Amino acid sequence: MTSSAWDNLVIETQFATELTVTGLRRLCAVPTGVSSWPWGHRDLNYAVHVGMHSYSSGLERLCKLAIACNGYATDGKFPNVRKYGHKIGKLLDAVEKLPLPGGAPQRQSSYLVRPSDALDPNLMNMVERFASGAGRYEHLDSLWNDDEIATYNAWAALAAKVSVPEEVRRLISLRDAVADVIESEMIELELESTAEGVLKDLELPIFEPSVGVALGLFRKVRWVSTVLGTSTDYTSQGLPILNEVVQPTFGLRSADFFSSHIAGFSDDMVIEEELGAAYERIDARETEAEGEEPRATAIIATTEAPGGSAFDAEV
Repeated sequence: MTSSAWDNLVIETQFATELTVTGLRRLCAVPTGVSSWPWGHRDLNYAVHVGMHSYSSGLERLCKLAIACNGYATDGKFPNVRKYGHKIGKLLDAVEKLPLPGGAPQRQSSYLVRPSDALDPNLMNMVERFASGAGRYEHLDSLWNDDEIATYNAWAALAAKVSVPEEVRRLISLRDAVADVIESEMIELELESTAEGVLKDLELPIFEPSVGVALGLFRKVRWVSTVLGTSTDYTSQGLPILNEVVQPTFGLRSADFFSSHIAGFSDDMVIEEELGAAYERIDARETEAEGEEPRATAIIATTEAPGGSAFDAEV
């Protein structure tokens, strides 16, 4: 194979990785339940279609990469993976059947097992329905067929069945606090307009039930990417070591993935310390302006866990 072919293999892996992460970020912002709709409207529901479009495409590409690379590492030639089309279920089944080399690190080995949780098979059936076309065009189809918008309804039904671990709930609250503090500090520095673009990204809502479903989807792609990475590690065929592309993003605990790639935290404990100091400054400014004594301000709100069964034992 030429070096340009290896370059293309790396580029496709980078493309699939970014597509998948982009999809998971948007899926965390899918509102669930009437009470979650800002001002009672449904104008954020489209986030499920943006997220599913990116996630399903990224997952499909990573599956096909895993099958193709494993075939090349085993037989010296790439199998034709176009026959799978957009059938996510068949792709996942094919990945599960791939022969894998031994010697993977302990954590990586645990991620080589196909994950299953309480949302299966409905979770991946929803992804396949969307990927195959029925979900991608349902808003347009509803204009002349008066069809149900099934993707959002299916997502909301799944979200009602899960809850996230306390560790992830803390990270969600911490992210909300980051947006609150940065907005307050930018106003104080008279940089509100300058920071408007940054604040829009920070203020993108995250809905806890949707995070629970998105983390279930993350675990599926973590497994596929681990198979891909392991299949290309130091092969006799000289394949690029694609583990170096996928492992930094997907080779993480669920909570760590959320922290790094959804919330955008480098070190959540340091961020919490910095926020504590910032809240003290903000509180001092407000109480000085009002002529009152300073008040203690909690950084992380504590709330009761939502209803549903927690299925994210591994975080």
